[in-house]
Amino acid sequence: MQTHIQEIGNVSLYFIGDVYGRLDKLTELLTEIDFDIDDPESSIQFVKLVFCGNLLAKHTHNANSDHCDSATTDSQPEIEHLALLKMVKLLVDKGHAYCLLGQHEYEVIGWSKHHPITDNPYLEASSAPLFNQELQHSQALLFEWVDWFMALPIYMDFGHIRAIHACWDDKVITSLNAYLTDVASNDAQPNSLSQQFWPAAFDSQHPLNKLIATCLDYPTMTLTELHPHSALKVPVVIGHYPQDTYPDIINEQLVCINYNPAKQDYPLVSFAWHQGRKKSLDVESAQDAQMSLGEFCFIDQPSAEECIAEGTENLLDAIVSTLDTPQLDEAALIRLHEKVAISLCTEWDPLGIKQTMHARHPYQPLVKPVTQLALDQDTDKLTAYLAIVSRFQLETDNDNLENISLKTAYKLTRLANNYL
Repeated sequence: MQTHIQEIGNVSLYFIGDVYGRLDKLTELLTEIDFDIDDPESSIQFVKLVFCGNLLAKHTHNANSDHCDSATTDSQPEIEHLALLKMVKLLVDKGHAYCLLGQHEYEVIGWSKHHPITDNPYLEASSAPLFNQELQHSQALLFEWVDWFMALPIYMDFGHIRAIHACWDDKVITSLNAYLTDVASNDAQPNSLSQQFWPAAFDSQHPLNKLIATCLDYPTMTLTELHPHSALKVPVVIGHYPQDTYPDIINEQLVCINYNPAKQDYPLVSFAWHQGRKKSLDVESAQDAQMSLGEFCFIDQPSAEECIAEGTENLLDAIVSTLDTPQLDEAALIRLHEKVAISLCTEWDPLGIKQTMHARHPYQPLVKPVTQLALDQDTDKLTAYLAIVSRFQLETDNDNLENISLKTAYKLTRLANNYL
């Protein structure tokens, strides 16, 4: 299969999922990756962006669709189409980014353009796309952006990795190439649809219509033996299908980066592909060009370790809060706290600090809950508590920490028994 290969040199590619008009989330994401075209010392010197289509929000949310965003003017007042488009176009014009045609931009074209013979709109539906509604009183501005959408590439092939809005099918791409530009002309980019073929793109009886539908609106991304993605040899990045999980690759040849930022609490996600790691890779070698070499980036991105540590703390606090507190006089409780603190610092000490207890000691917050567990006289529960804190909160890697936790728990429960 022959495609136009986009040479990029030794730079990293940051693929950005469907933005759905959320300029605020895009701005935050670019700040997160230190991408600032006004600062030559920022990541612009070694990063190029790849927008995977659907810069625009959709007009409605179809509850029966697997790949519609939920943006409307009422539920998403943050939509800023024109400012977003100006930013992305500027990045593309200055050579800092590439932008693919998405399904939503394709629909805007269909609603805006008329057939040269019948003069009917290419697309007719119950309601116009949101972008058309916003610019209904500014047709000149609308058509400026429609012309830009029509010049966007259908796919990008960077050699070691490819990008398309919805679905990469080798047979479809081979057939589609006959309709695409192969050199930049009149602001069109390579792999964009040649102007004379746009009427055919919306003609349901023309083969081009089905080719475009496969690339921009394939009905499912569920992998089966019959799905085009089951035959991928070169890694492909797609958007289009909103995901509702923690960002991760689909497999070593496929990643979807649409995590539905149209929803208020969902992130705009990017996937970083560091070209420097793959300079010596054979493009045709699927086992070498693996998606696991890339990495996701988004705002408030937690690490697994951070989630486990915080979740562990909350679970342990909940367990301790259910315990009955024996009625000890204040002086006795203070003495027991002191002895527990000594035991934690000298006998347990998973971090190997070898310090006596003080206000900023990392074990200091543990004294009261450990004392309460010791007073509960459940050695198994206290052993588990100490071991879990060691492993998941303090992140220690000691093969003997379970035994140390057991010995410490035995001593503390027997010590606490003297106070009951």
